[in-house]
This record gives sequence, C-alpha cells and structure tokens, in this order.
Amino acid sequence: METALAPAVGADDVRAIVQAAGEPQWLAAWRHDAWDAYAAAPLPDRVVHLWRYTDPAKFLPDRVTPILPAESPAPESEIPAGVQETAAGMAIVQDGVLQTCYLEPRWRDAGVVLTGLASAALQYPELVQEHLGNVVGAEAGKFEALNAALFAGGLFLFIPGDLHIEQPFLLFRRGSVDRSALFPRLLLLVESGTEATVIDEYSSPGDLRLLAHAVVEGKVLDNARLSYFNVQRWGERTRSHAHQHFDLMRDASVTTVNIGLGGRYNKAHLTNMLRGHNAQSEMIGVIFGNHKQHFDNHTEHIHAVGNTHSDMDFKVVLEDRARSAYTGLIRIELEARNSEAYQENRNLMLDPECRAESIPELEILNQDVRCTHGATVGPIDEEQVYYLQTRGLGRRDAERLIVEGFFGPALDRIQEDSLRHRLWDYVDSKIKGRT
Repeated sequence: METALAPAVGADDVRAIVQAAGEPQWLAAWRHDAWDAYAAAPLPDRVVHLWRYTDPAKFLPDRVTPILPAESPAPESEIPAGVQETAAGMAIVQDGVLQTCYLEPRWRDAGVVLTGLASAALQYPELVQEHLGNVVGAEAGKFEALNAALFAGGLFLFIPGDLHIEQPFLLFRRGSVDRSALFPRLLLLVESGTEATVIDEYSSPGDLRLLAHAVVEGKVLDNARLSYFNVQRWGERTRSHAHQHFDLMRDASVTTVNIGLGGRYNKAHLTNMLRGHNAQSEMIGVIFGNHKQHFDNHTEHIHAVGNTHSDMDFKVVLEDRARSAYTGLIRIELEARNSEAYQENRNLMLDPECRAESIPELEILNQDVRCTHGATVGPIDEEQVYYLQTRGLGRRDAERLIVEGFFGPALDRIQEDSLRHRLWDYVDSKIKGRT
C-alpha cells in the first residue's frame, strides 16, 4: 500500500513558490501540471527490477518540510576571493536560495548565461520554455514530477556556440536546515562547437535529516564537448534521489563523472542518449560506501543512431554494512549500425557484512555492432594486503593503498589536473576517515 503524503506538501506549496519567485504563467501552469502528475502517479513498483533493491517510499516527502524561497542573488562583490582566477563562473545555492552568482566578464560578453532557472524563465522565455522538461519531464516518473513541481533555486547554464572555455563552471548546492526537503534542478544547454566543463556539487552537514530530489537535464549540440562532474557529498542522514540525462547530437562528445560519497539512502538514474551520428559518450562512476549507506545506481547508454561510441567505467568500494546495487543498460536501436559500446562495473568489498549487486543489461536490435561488458564483485585480495604489510605498512594503510589503486584507473581518466586532484582529495578524505 502506498504511504500517504505528508499534509505539509501540496498544491499550496506550488502556488507559494510561483508567487514568491514571480514566475511567468506558462511556468506556473507547468509546475501545477507536474504536481497533478506526482499526486496521480503510484509509487514505483518494487517488482520492476530498477526498484528491486530500493524502497521508493523512502523518498516520499514525509517528516520533512519543503524549502520554497524566492531567488535572492548576492552581489558580485561577495564572490569569494580567487574564484575569478579559477572558474569561468560560479553559483551557490543555499537551502534553495541562489545566494551567489558570478560569471567572468569575457564569457558574459560572449553570450554565456548563468542564472537562476526562475529568472531565466522571465529573461529568456522562449529558450527556457523550449527546453525545460524536454529531457527530464514530469512524465519521467513520480519523483521527477515532484522536482518539476517544487524545484527552488534551480540553475540555468547556457553556453553559445564556438567557445573554448578552459576554466570550469562551479555549481554548489548546499543544505543546512534540519528536516527539510530540497529540489535542486539544472538546465544545461551547450551549443555547437563549444568546449566546456561543469562541476556540480551537493553537500550538507552530516547530522541533518534531509530529503533531496535532484534533476539535471542537458542538451549538447553538434560537435560540442562537455565534461560534467557530479559530486555527491550529502550528509550521512540524507535521503537522495537523482535523475541525470544528457542528449548528444551529431559529433558531440560528453564525459560524465559521478562521485558518490554521501547520503544515507541513495538512488540515481544516469542516462546519456546518443542521438547524432559520431556522438561519443564516456561515463565514469566512483562510489565509496561505509557504515549503513545504501547506493542504487542505474546507468543507460542509448544509441539511437549509428556510428556512435559509448564507454562506461563504474567502480564501487564498500565497507562495514554498506550496500550497493548497480544496473547498467546498453541499448542499441535498430537503425544504430556500426555502434560500439563498452561497460564495466567492479565492486570491492572491504568487510564480510557489506553487499553489492551488479546487473549488466544489453538490448541490441541489430547485428552490426560491437558490445562488451564485465562485472565483478569480490573481497579485498588478502595476498595484496599481506604483501604491503611485509613492506612495513599496517593493515589500514595497506587497504587504503589498494582502494586508491582500485579507483585510480577511473579518476585518472580525468585530464584536468586541478579537478582530478580535487576529486582525489574528496575520495582520500573518506578513505582516511575509516575507523
């Protein structure tokens, strides 16, 4: 039986956020339609294999209160020192409020837009209305509809064509209110011939009880290059549901890196759709779970047309009583001839009480393709531990080196040095925090 919704969450909340943000009528109607879709949709069926290992009722907005403020950008004078030298732009969303938004002047002059999603709906109505929900709409699922109805502090990043932007765009979403519900959303549009990097980070203090429903939808046009990094560092008592989807057009190249370190109960749906000939997609996943953390990740590489290439490398390390479930789908459509797809999921168990499930899936509708996949689940190699101990290391230090070596091939594929070092710092801090 479906769990009843908390009475604090309802259509009145949708009206409140529309009024607070002064949103246009079309967006207000879109939100209300999304709320109706959420209220009408049943919980995902546990019989469906994508929810076999995770209870969807965990993500209902019960025992929490949605944070639905209006956008409130801080002036550029409050941008932290040094950001101008390290980033093309930066946005900080604190508890659903856009507090900081900075864009380097030369990129602003070139037509780049980084702003709140509600503000963008007023300033660029035709652009936002065309693309908002086009990739991840209310019809994508019950919780996607909930995000569409209640997102606050959403971000809009538009990068026009033929730009080569070496510095990354930094996006930070932070929660700091106990028993609150957050609904981050990002709409990302990259036009033809552009090269850009986006780092999208989510975090909260460890002792707060939060619910987070995040949506990232992006479109990468012809011959564009995008590197997108999603760093999930929610606190240890957060329930997190995320849906990420990128569409790749002709000759486009997208690398998505998802780092999962935080949260108590996590479910993520990650899709790259190759819609244009010669499109190339690379997915990298790094998950480190400890204590009683639960991670459930589903990846999809969908080859809609031919002469496309995808590569997926998903690494999981678990200790204590942590759990991981991974399902990875490669789908090659009937007309997608001459496609190549690779998928690898490796799971390293540091303790006998942790558990991992790995389910690779192939749906190949024509024979003129090349697909390979691999999956392993196993304990740490005691011979490797023993060898390192004979070189003077304690067991914990030996395990730490083995974990670093396990993650290394995935993280070292990140070409930008400062970004790679930063991500390694996050992983190392969790490795070194083991008790």
